[in-house]
Amino acid sequence: MPYNPRRGQSQRGLATAVIAIFVLAAMATSGAAQVGSLYYQEVLKDGRYYVFNTAERFAGFAKSGEVGTSITLVGRGPNGETVVAENETALDLFLFKHNLPAFDRPAPKAPAPVIPTTLKVGDGELKFGALLQAWYVADDSEASTGTSYLGNTVGNNTFRLRRAELKMSGKITKDWGFEVMIDPAKSQTFSAGGDDKILQDLAVTYIGLKGHEFAMGQKKITISEEGMRSSSELDFAERSRITRIIGDARQGGLFYKGEFGEKFGAFASVTNGTLSNTNDDSNDTLFSAARFDIKPVKGMVFGVSGGTGVTQIDHRVRDRMAAHFRWDGTATLPLWLRFEYGKATDGQGAGKADIDREGWYGSALYTFAKVFQVGARYEEYDANKDVEGDKLKIATAGIHYLIKGKNINFKLEGKNINFKLDWMGIEQEGRKVNGVLDERYNQLVLGAQVAF
Repeated sequence: MPYNPRRGQSQRGLATAVIAIFVLAAMATSGAAQVGSLYYQEVLKDGRYYVFNTAERFAGFAKSGEVGTSITLVGRGPNGETVVAENETALDLFLFKHNLPAFDRPAPKAPAPVIPTTLKVGDGELKFGALLQAWYVADDSEASTGTSYLGNTVGNNTFRLRRAELKMSGKITKDWGFEVMIDPAKSQTFSAGGDDKILQDLAVTYIGLKGHEFAMGQKKITISEEGMRSSSELDFAERSRITRIIGDARQGGLFYKGEFGEKFGAFASVTNGTLSNTNDDSNDTLFSAARFDIKPVKGMVFGVSGGTGVTQIDHRVRDRMAAHFRWDGTATLPLWLRFEYGKATDGQGAGKADIDREGWYGSALYTFAKVFQVGARYEEYDANKDVEGDKLKIATAGIHYLIKGKNINFKLEGKNINFKLDWMGIEQEGRKVNGVLDERYNQLVLGAQVAF
């Protein structure tokens, strides 16, 4: 590309003068010269000077007549000729040889300011993060029949503050860290079995062993892929029903996360088996869980997970099992595929029969124009396999606007800020409205998200 610097009459730089003196000592009037590793050649052709300081570029010019990438100075020759130079060194030598004013280079751009991502606090480092989600929910059910599995009131059209997660994390030493996350958007109604408490995660972590992390505190149990995923990275407005049943639960205990090369990953947890933020007087209520992932190629994950233990004061048995598949596509094929199956057994105590639950989902999402994504998901859930007519079937379709789009490795950065419009067609067997069987209804969720 032609380069048009501003003209100037500045003094020759000392470095340019020294180079030129050595070159001129062996330079013929208009011929080639080489001193040590320096080379110089100039050609006057059609009112232009062509100047080179490498033999390879000159040979290419002699053969094709093309200079390639160059610096062009209009009217800077001895008699007003245009000068086309291979590079700045060749230009400096030409100007010095012909006793012309030195090449005045543009001032370099100032480096961009570095924005810190951590703060130094005492002996440690502190990071802040946030996830903010607001929803508008529309529901075409004729009457209110409680809440859907998304937590939306069936039959109501309303705004909803879904999440306001505020997180602090950091290190005290290079080997020891911490994290704490609260969600002030929680309803604080403390309903039975609900997750209504502001405190979400709290842990002290050991990270002194590369590729491994050990934590003690309150975090998610290590079951399912979608259930363990951060809420900021969900494919649709909310998780599937089955992953909310078998995973997506916080308990207090010990947690492990590790990588074994690029192909294998593992998670494990041993927790108290009770609801989050619960201090109870039960004894030996432990729930053990683990997850194992295989990564055959970049962006693809196969895995299994499961857990077993006793919970609550009366030591009810609880078993969980899941298998998952995830593929994040490639730069040339921006297609996401997901599949997950889960099964749960919940003891009822006092000689009652256990409840066996089962479900699965499959989804596909395609990104186009880097910032728009369309997706579909189908899921089924059986709340009690021993009872007929209680299955839940949900078809979801959505279009998402991922404002930050994707980066070069096709890792979507849209989680930082996005808008999602998801429609859910819901079939709930046995559902009645005002005593009349009404098993089908629709919900629409418009969600806005900011995360960092």
